[in-house]
Amino acid sequence: MKLLMLGSGGELECMAPATDDERRDLEAHIRGLFRPGFIFQVKSTTYLDRRYRARRLSIHFPVAKNRLVSHPLFFYFFAYLDIEAMGFAEPVFLVPSLEVHTHASPELRGDTWSFNFDPSLETDANDYWRKFQLNTKEVGRHILEVLRAQRSAATPLLTAGAFQELPPGGIWVTAR
Repeated sequence: MKLLMLGSGGELECMAPATDDERRDLEAHIRGLFRPGFIFQVKSTTYLDRRYRARRLSIHFPVAKNRLVSHPLFFYFFAYLDIEAMGFAEPVFLVPSLEVHTHASPELRGDTWSFNFDPSLETDANDYWRKFQLNTKEVGRHILEVLRAQRSAATPLLTAGAFQELPPGGIWVTAR
């Protein structure tokens, strides 16, 4: 939340869902706009793998087959949590869910998907995940730019008296 709110100069509003039934750790939208925002699944580790002399994240996680969601507004945030610094080390990774589900060593075992996200943390890395590396100060601005680009092509969810499409998981509530 801190990276999004401060990194966007306060233009992004963030909230943590009360439940984790849909694998939503964090939601963010542009303050004051009733349009779809981003949904994040946060994955971090306090362990660094040092294969091949490079610092690498190694984040393995399972997802029940019936709960796997690949959606343009659903992103994963991956980071190394530096215990001594009490914060995320540079860089962090902001990756669209479809990219993770396609390229993070997906393996279906029974009714559970298994993923392993293992990017290099080196700035000169030449692995698949390099294009998703961000400095922590860039995260909020990056999300704000992506949401603004979507906004120019999107139809507002609520218009004067008209019902439009709700975002994934949205519920239309009226009073009788």
